[in-house]
Amino acid sequence: MAGQYPPGSVFKPVTALAAVSDGLLSPYQSIQCTPYAEYGLDRQRFRNWNPYTNQAMTLSTALAQSCDTYFYDVGNRYFERGETERVYWTRLQDWAKKFGFGKTAGLDIGGETPGLVPTPQWRKRAFTGIDRAWNPGDLIQLAIGQKDVTVSPLQMARFYALLANGGKLVTPYLVSAVEQPGNDGSPPITEATFRPPRPAPVDVDPEALTVVREGLYAATHDANGTSSGVFGSFPVPVAGKTGTAEKVVSLPGYGAGHLEDQSWWCGWGPFDASSYGDRGPLVVCAVIENGGHGSTAAAPAALKVFERWFGLEAGVQSLVASD
Repeated sequence: MAGQYPPGSVFKPVTALAAVSDGLLSPYQSIQCTPYAEYGLDRQRFRNWNPYTNQAMTLSTALAQSCDTYFYDVGNRYFERGETERVYWTRLQDWAKKFGFGKTAGLDIGGETPGLVPTPQWRKRAFTGIDRAWNPGDLIQLAIGQKDVTVSPLQMARFYALLANGGKLVTPYLVSAVEQPGNDGSPPITEATFRPPRPAPVDVDPEALTVVREGLYAATHDANGTSSGVFGSFPVPVAGKTGTAEKVVSLPGYGAGHLEDQSWWCGWGPFDASSYGDRGPLVVCAVIENGGHGSTAAAPAALKVFERWFGLEAGVQSLVASD
């Protein structure tokens, strides 16, 4: 509820849904996934996590393999469009807020923090001098969930529930009723009951939602999917996304500005969100502080939850470093 982390690549579905809904990206359009890309007047270089990939990818493939340079291109499209239509410098952020980021989720016990979705206005308030400028890198890095954006695991779980349920944002809750114990072994007396608000539909492009879901299923089942080595053998079809997000942390023996990788995996099972006996569907979002790659720390942790929930075990796993 209160922990704030850079989300890294688990944020990429936000960028995908936003760009398709805004008409800046076609779901089946190919973009070259390259080892790096350069932007801006100074040709700043932004690297892909996999330095050996160089192939054209559609959106679902880019999600499955978590291609950074694909999403850098999408973030740069927002920046370039914003140079003539300034509203596009905050369109991605507007979608993020629709999906529940940058604000509290409304949990009934309080204690939440809203996190941060950076905008040009925020940057002007937070910095001085040349650092106040809104540059291509701000949207390029936001597109992959890096730099200034921070989220809580609860916010990310809400978003992946939206992907699982067909585009509705749920309000999490813990309290269902208030009861007084009965006297002399009699049943408890219910003083009040609470029903959660209905899930709120978000006006997202249905085709975009379908393609994003396909990409997250491929991420756990395709041979090149970033967590297929973890979830590919699990009997229940699970879909989800890894994330490896750099964060400045203070650790004994390390200097100022030391970076550690926050390990993420978020997803749901079963994939079609229909019932699976008396168990399911379930959304799991795991974040391991300073844990390394999403595929080697958070994904195996999430698998343990699914195994316990469904009462089934996965087969042999293959842990490979990935985004």
